[in-house]
Amino acid sequence: MYNKSNQSGHYEHHRKTYGPQDEFGYKDFIPMFKAEKFNPEEWIQLALDTGAKFYSVVTQHHDGFAMYDSDFTKWNCVDMGPKRDITKELFAAARARGLKVGASSHFAFNFQYYEFLFEDGGDYAEAYKDLYSDGKGCTKWFMERWWNRTTEVVTKYNPDLYYFDWGWNRSGAREVFNGERERFLAFYYNHAIKEGKGSFGDPGVVMNFKGPTLPTSVAVQDTERGGKGKVMPYVWQCCTSISKHSWGYSEKDTYWPTDETVDTLVDVVSKNGVMFLNFGPRADGTIPDEFRLSMLELGQWLKINGEAIYSTRPFVEHGEGPTVKTQENRQKIKANGFNYTPEDIRFTRNKANDTLYVFALDWPENEPFIKVKMLSKKRFDTSTIRAVSMVGSAEKLRWKQDGSGLSLELPKKKPSDFAHAFKIEFKGKIPGLK
Repeated sequence: MYNKSNQSGHYEHHRKTYGPQDEFGYKDFIPMFKAEKFNPEEWIQLALDTGAKFYSVVTQHHDGFAMYDSDFTKWNCVDMGPKRDITKELFAAARARGLKVGASSHFAFNFQYYEFLFEDGGDYAEAYKDLYSDGKGCTKWFMERWWNRTTEVVTKYNPDLYYFDWGWNRSGAREVFNGERERFLAFYYNHAIKEGKGSFGDPGVVMNFKGPTLPTSVAVQDTERGGKGKVMPYVWQCCTSISKHSWGYSEKDTYWPTDETVDTLVDVVSKNGVMFLNFGPRADGTIPDEFRLSMLELGQWLKINGEAIYSTRPFVEHGEGPTVKTQENRQKIKANGFNYTPEDIRFTRNKANDTLYVFALDWPENEPFIKVKMLSKKRFDTSTIRAVSMVGSAEKLRWKQDGSGLSLELPKKKPSDFAHAFKIEFKGKIPGLK
């Protein structure tokens, strides 16, 4: 909204709708943000209906406005805007329903977020410094603000998960944050141990990070709207949204079909990942149908297929097929979708390692079988298969194996609308791949 040269039209839209940026700035939106219809129990019920096992709140975004009761800034949702502690209310509602809770922090980018306010002009004044930062970069003053606000969320709300966005990877910040990331990690894990959540080496909480900034042995790496090309040796996370462009709510956004959200979930889990799914509420606290309906469809799919997703482990290989979803091609995906085919196969397995789940990401037309090329006679031993079925279906299915692969019979009726999981049960452990 402060960037004169941006081609998106935001700058001119703002001037026509609200007035010049030096008269009506970002701070002036805060009184319009009332969340008057916000119902935390309703939000958490929707999360449960979606099939979520943990629930995270944006405690502070790049803009510097705290969505919790902060002692370090007046720019927070208790003193301004809704006049409610959004984080406290959502954490309480989630914990009451048995969900783990997480906090996401995007504040590390605040030092640069308003760069066009300082470059192109706007409503900056000393009174707004703690919201807009000061335009001087990642200084000692900024780092103190970051530390105070970030640790405050830990001591006040005890999150089970703490997600960090990419701000500390930015040019001009990367070097300054060296050591600070690790200091915070130690602070967070030690606090969790003091609170009885875990022990040294196993603190019972999770920290997310982006980029190559921390070792994957001490925290969980997040990939935004992207993926991996293979099974990873460590647990990782994909954060994505039902909306294609904004992470909040926008009247002009577009949305992924539920089919593609489900395929993303299956692809991520097959590669040892966890999916972190975003929805954007309106300023009045209601959840638009564009998000709600897709979330409920995902939840309905998980009610049927959850055994092939929850508490599973990756197989030796993630799968096969012509469609690969990686971080590198995410822009192409954003424009064109995933376009998964019946030949796109993904694997998961149960903890006991005696049941293999084989997902077909699309349903073939006029074909009685799905063929899994990787499970051919040369590579996979089928002698201990006890039963083959499809999750959600009572039909016992035929199968056959030859040199070209393992063919699995499709049931007469689809048990669900999206990705379809075959369940192959073995008398003992699942054989490895040759």
